[in-house]
Amino acid sequence: YYDKVDLDITNKEWAKNLNFTECNLWFFPYCNNKHYIMICVNIKAERFEVLDSLRHKDFEKTYKSMAERVVQYAINYMKTQFADKTVRWERFSWFKLEKVTQPDQISCGMYVIRWMRHWEGKYNSALTKDWKRIDLINEERECLMLDIILDEENLERERIMKEATKYCNMKNKKKELKGRK
Repeated sequence: YYDKVDLDITNKEWAKNLNFTECNLWFFPYCNNKHYIMICVNIKAERFEVLDSLRHKDFEKTYKSMAERVVQYAINYMKTQFADKTVRWERFSWFKLEKVTQPDQISCGMYVIRWMRHWEGKYNSALTKDWKRIDLINEERECLMLDIILDEENLERERIMKEATKYCNMKNKKKELKGRK
């Protein structure tokens, strides 16, 4: 996928005020055959970190070449932007998270979102606390959905709220009719 994505953000309006020299962690979510993983460039620890919630044993075969391409994009970008900040890329090592196995086959995207919120370059309690329970993953999924729908910046918010109200009213009428029978 990354061969087809425009990763040159130097001319993007939203990137003009970002100061990447202060970033220690760069996150790159990646989807391969409907499975999401996270690639993190950890400047401080001098590591390329691969976070895979299914702990694929075939990392070398399935993800390594793609991960190396993503990392090379990041390196090339950083070299063009930060001539004054020397990062010794040759010292970086690869790190593969071995502690997570998701409890189902559909929650990998939620793991990636959670890692982007809580990953600090090491396994921490925010990543482990009851995160193998499907009900808690679903609860977080619902909260994320509501955050997106109810956000004031969501241009579709009012339309969605009207449709949801109509749906709830329709459901209540069906229950009412069913109760009369």
